[in-house]
Amino acid sequence: MTVALIDGDIIAYRAAFIASDTYEDTTIYDPFVVDQTVTHLVDQWTKKAKAGVNIVCLSDPTHRYFRHTIYPEYKANRQGKERPAALGLAYESLKAHYKCEWREGLEADDVIGILAGDERLTDPVMVSIDKDLMTVPGKLLNPDKMNRAMRIRKPAADRFIFKQALMGDRTDNYPGVEGIGEVKATRIVESHPRLSHVWEAVVEAFSGDYKRALTMTRLARILRHEDYDSHKGRVRLWDQKNGVWQNAKPMKLKGEKKTMTAKKSSTKQKKRSAKTGTKAMANRKKTQKGSPKGGRKYSG
Repeated sequence: MTVALIDGDIIAYRAAFIASDTYEDTTIYDPFVVDQTVTHLVDQWTKKAKAGVNIVCLSDPTHRYFRHTIYPEYKANRQGKERPAALGLAYESLKAHYKCEWREGLEADDVIGILAGDERLTDPVMVSIDKDLMTVPGKLLNPDKMNRAMRIRKPAADRFIFKQALMGDRTDNYPGVEGIGEVKATRIVESHPRLSHVWEAVVEAFSGDYKRALTMTRLARILRHEDYDSHKGRVRLWDQKNGVWQNAKPMKLKGEKKTMTAKKSSTKQKKRSAKTGTKAMANRKKTQKGSPKGGRKYSG
């Protein structure tokens, strides 16, 4: 049975905004409308994912995430911003109606990424409008833009991490490399068939600053099932030195097909030449070993 992994943070914020209004500079909302909006959105997203069941994934309510220990300025631009008045009620509604999952120090998309790789779940579908989940292998549905889920392969997810690390994310307040946008980041990442070479290019783009490149990559990478120790509640931070890229299958670059065809043609020609030469050699040997009339062996 398909399981919809719902981004509960998006649902809560959207429901709180939709159900609220302003009257004489005061925000007002109807708790019943908030509750109805929450259930409508979750059920709608679940149906779009063609799922039989759902799990609502939430962020740590303390808003202190493991990425703050990596980069203290992470999401610092959001400090002091007023939250929707009905937000707390929206979260209560989610917890009252649905099975919810959250982890200490993790954001909702990290919880989604971890569960997406859990073999105990049959056919999980990540349901969110957050582009960061493009860094997680699996099925992803953006309910605002898609009618059906798309499958993200691991090589594509890994490359998207590096693109995001290079570009940075203003929303989450990490800079990446100054002057590198989507076009340039894509060009850097797609210029190399092997991920180990992509990583080297990423470090080079950060002016050789390995530590900074590693920090930005860790910020960009949404956690996967293998990145989290559920027994100890600990995050396993990604590290290029663990050899994960060494055995990665190389990606075929544009223009490589012709070269491969030429190599194949050259190989076939060599095989034909070798075959012809072998036959000629066999004929010469046969002539030398053959017997003349009378049945006596040829002595020269």
